[in-house]
Amino acid sequence: MKKNLGKILLYLLVAVSLESSEYVWSGYVDKKQVFVNEAVHLHYSCKFDSKDELHVIEFNPVGSYKDYDIHLLSENERIVDGKRVNDFEFVAFLKTSGYVDFEFDVLMKKTNQDSIENTVLGRDNADYEEFSKKWIKQKKLSIKVLPNTKKLVGEFNFEVKKDKPSVDAYEPYHFEITIDGVGNFESLEPVDLNISNAKVFSSEAKKDYEITKDGFEGSWSQKFAVVSGEEFVFPSISHSYLDLKTKEVKEFKSESFVVKVKELYKKDDLLDEKEHKKSYFKLEYLYYVLVFILGFLVGKIKLSKKVSNSSNDLFRGKVQNCKSTNELLTLLVINDANKYAYIIEKIESKRIGLSEAKKAVLLEKL
Repeated sequence: MKKNLGKILLYLLVAVSLESSEYVWSGYVDKKQVFVNEAVHLHYSCKFDSKDELHVIEFNPVGSYKDYDIHLLSENERIVDGKRVNDFEFVAFLKTSGYVDFEFDVLMKKTNQDSIENTVLGRDNADYEEFSKKWIKQKKLSIKVLPNTKKLVGEFNFEVKKDKPSVDAYEPYHFEITIDGVGNFESLEPVDLNISNAKVFSSEAKKDYEITKDGFEGSWSQKFAVVSGEEFVFPSISHSYLDLKTKEVKEFKSESFVVKVKELYKKDDLLDEKEHKKSYFKLEYLYYVLVFILGFLVGKIKLSKKVSNSSNDLFRGKVQNCKSTNELLTLLVINDANKYAYIIEKIESKRIGLSEAKKAVLLEKL
């Protein structure tokens, strides 16, 4: 009895030894000290003692945690010197100061003998477990996180592109800001511009970057188009950030400047006096010309007017005298943007030219 018990214990010890020697996990972090919002690179590796085909690894700590956000950088499996190696790389952005620990669990699932026999013999038995499961705690990785109040951290270059500060009335003035480099681009928020006496159209931020071991690398940009009938001031745009190369806070700041606007048309030149008294001039109608040009918005504006026969004749004459599609567009928008919306859309999409547009407007007036 004692001999049998000793054999059982020996078999158990051998089984445990074989299980523990099948693979070895290791892990490291590339930095020992970082700032809040800085990126760190985590690398975990599982090395097997053979070409092992029985184990399945479930390891996915990607997500948002109290102290950090973590992203997957890469995951691969390879054979080195006849032995299987699985590598998992992640990038974490630290959110709190102090000492932070990375502690993750990994599930090792091993195909059991029953699964192999049922696969080989073609059995269909739903009452057996395909895998034996074992949870393993990864090596704890620790890092010191220094305080930092700046959301943007990394190494960046800033560039602005802008039109000459002089445009015609209701012609869009274009401005673009581009930030390129490496860091926590995800913290950047779209710029919200408010300009008095002007309408601001802004595009969604263009995010052209990808994750690397140093953080997100690439560029971030945003475009603006400003429309006004009078002179306006384009405000200063600024971004402050922690430069990791110098370990200092830096600031990019574009200078504010005045954009001069040349007035092309007056309402009195396009509408007769009687019509002028019956309606209110709204810049929004002209903005919709830019809506079609820029493709930012699609809208409808309702405007009700009672026009006399004489004013119809005057309007027809003005249509016939238009020398460009831009001049015709301005006339149509001021007269009735909703009524001529389909003609405006055709002009802006270049499906009809000036002569065809004039015919369409005159037929509408009949």
